[in-house]
Amino acid sequence: MTRWLLVLVPLLATAACSRTDSEGPIRVSAIGGPPTLVDPNRKAPDVTQQALLTAVAEPLVAYDEGGQIAPALAQRWIVTSDGLSAIFRLRRVSWPGGRQVTSQEIARRMRAMLAPASRNPLRSAFDSIQEINPTTPDVIEFRLTTPRPPLFELLAQSEAAMLSRQMQGTGPFRIDRREGDVLYLKTREAEGEAAEAETDTRQELELRGERASRAVLRFNRGDGDLVLGGTYKDWPLLRFAQPRNGTVRLDPAEGLFGLVVQRAEGFLEDAANRQALAMAIDRDAMLATMDAPGWAGVLTVLPQRYRSAANPAFPSWAAFDIAGRVEEARRRVRAWRQGKEGPVTVRLSLPDGPGSNLLFGRLAADWRRIGVETLRTSPTEADLRLLDQVAPAGSALWYLTQVACPSRQACAQEAVVALDGARKSLSLIERGTQLATADRAIADAGFWVPLARPLRWSLVSPRLNLFRENPRALHPLTRLRGERR
Repeated sequence: MTRWLLVLVPLLATAACSRTDSEGPIRVSAIGGPPTLVDPNRKAPDVTQQALLTAVAEPLVAYDEGGQIAPALAQRWIVTSDGLSAIFRLRRVSWPGGRQVTSQEIARRMRAMLAPASRNPLRSAFDSIQEINPTTPDVIEFRLTTPRPPLFELLAQSEAAMLSRQMQGTGPFRIDRREGDVLYLKTREAEGEAAEAETDTRQELELRGERASRAVLRFNRGDGDLVLGGTYKDWPLLRFAQPRNGTVRLDPAEGLFGLVVQRAEGFLEDAANRQALAMAIDRDAMLATMDAPGWAGVLTVLPQRYRSAANPAFPSWAAFDIAGRVEEARRRVRAWRQGKEGPVTVRLSLPDGPGSNLLFGRLAADWRRIGVETLRTSPTEADLRLLDQVAPAGSALWYLTQVACPSRQACAQEAVVALDGARKSLSLIERGTQLATADRAIADAGFWVPLARPLRWSLVSPRLNLFRENPRALHPLTRLRGERR
């Protein structure tokens, strides 16, 4: 922690300030790598690359500032009464250079996204798409295997942005120039239908990707308007930076934040022992250590029922209070150690960052009191690793798929079979039953150690009057500042 304190000491003596006028470009720092345009089908984009994609390219539909579905390349759409077909009508828009965007090109892009060789993070989430049919140049139909899946939420993700073969997009912004580590974006000339009246169409953006410490320092000095991509890893930096009141914004993010077992060997070979690690964690103490307002602990995979036939499955030990859980976990460790020499040790992988240091200290202390020592190691050598993902959609299938089989060696086979049945089922009742079966199997297997909801934060200047927190933690650069009248 000392290194981070040295970085942030100047912040304590710097009065936080930021522009409140509407003039000048919006200066955005994303906690990530440099701003480069990548094809999500070939490489999963980081936070900076996601922000750039939403600015220069468009998906079929998009999220507005409040996390609601809004038109993008598609100007309107319908879902058939049986819920098995979604039909989109494209607006008249052209690629840079003047060639019109057609449904055939959208279909090509979507098929590449779903291809077995695709590396797009959303590929498996689109499992409900059966056929993609461009019926006319400006109409495209998606035939689905299950009624009304969370298709629109998935299509609105930055990973579903439409790029031409030349890696060009139709987004509201175009790349103007790059100076050093900063990418300058300018609004495109208006094409097709007029922009919505409540948005300022004359915006310019400066986008950079950098470490959280630099981004927070830049914001506190008044040299930045927006910091995107904050997670638990860097949350402790804000304690020392003390940004101006009202500038720290936390999303009510939905998703997964916990530990997955990836080596089921030795002590972790037995489900009862894996559950002992989960039940020994004092989640209230963990959250108090991080001191993030509203951050909530969880004990289940699913945050809500979604389309499962049962409520979210709690582990069997959830009925005990923390004292009872610790005592039972201690008993299980003692029973396993009988006749064995040496301490019980687990190897844990966490990302770098001050938040991870605090989390490791908390977990190690909780496990030590039941007789288990903890070593922090690399992902390839670890028995457990952290999973921290915001859900792209409200889908039980997405949640359960992420944790059912963390590795070949650590797999809840009953859950895997049930999830495969859910994907193939044409009946909502049967699908719900299979999802409930998978949920219960995951809770019993102990390969998933739930901790909390994902923590996502941003720093936002008052001049960005359209910024809104939302469950997807997505903040399009095209919807940050409203036009002053």
